[in-house]
Amino acid sequence: MNLSALIKGWIELALNDLKVASELNIYEYRGPIVYHLQQCVEKILKGIIVALGFDPPRTHFPSKKLEEILLEAELGNLEIKLSQNCKNLLEAIISVAKSLEDEVTRPRYGVRHADKIILPNELYSTDVVKMYFNDTKFVIEKTIEVFHELNICRDDPMVCQKLSEALSYELREGN
Repeated sequence: MNLSALIKGWIELALNDLKVASELNIYEYRGPIVYHLQQCVEKILKGIIVALGFDPPRTHFPSKKLEEILLEAELGNLEIKLSQNCKNLLEAIISVAKSLEDEVTRPRYGVRHADKIILPNELYSTDVVKMYFNDTKFVIEKTIEVFHELNICRDDPMVCQKLSEALSYELREGN
C-alpha cells in the first residue's frame, strides 16, 4: 500500500470539495456549501487514518474510526506511538468533525415533515455556513499539525503545502 499516494489522493479530493464550497454564493447555495464542507472534512479524516497506517472505512463517520484508533493505541492494542500533542490534536479534530458529520443528509435533502420538506437553504443561515466553513479550516489547520507530527510534511511537503494554501480560501458572498 503506497501511503503517500493514498494520503495525497484523500487530501486532493477533500480540497476539491473545499474549492467548490468556496466558489458557491453563500446567499444562494447554503445547503450545497455545507454538503461540500462535510465531504471535505470526511475526506481529510480519511487521509489522517491512512497517515496513521490504517485503511479508512467506507463511512460518512470517519471520526468514529479515529476515536477507535486513539482508544486502541491508549490501551496498547496497536503498534502505534503517538505523542500526547498528536493525541490532543486528533481529539480536537474529531470533536469539530463530528458536528459536520452529524448533519448527515440534511445539506442534500433537507428535512422531511408530514406535509412539507424544509429545503437545505432554509435550514442554514449564512452565519451557520460561515461557522461550518471556519470549522473546516480548523480541521485543516490541526491536520497540518498532525501531519508534521507524523512526518508527512517532511516526506511529502506538497501535501502540507496544498493544505496550507487551502487556508486562504474564503466564502463567496457576491456575484
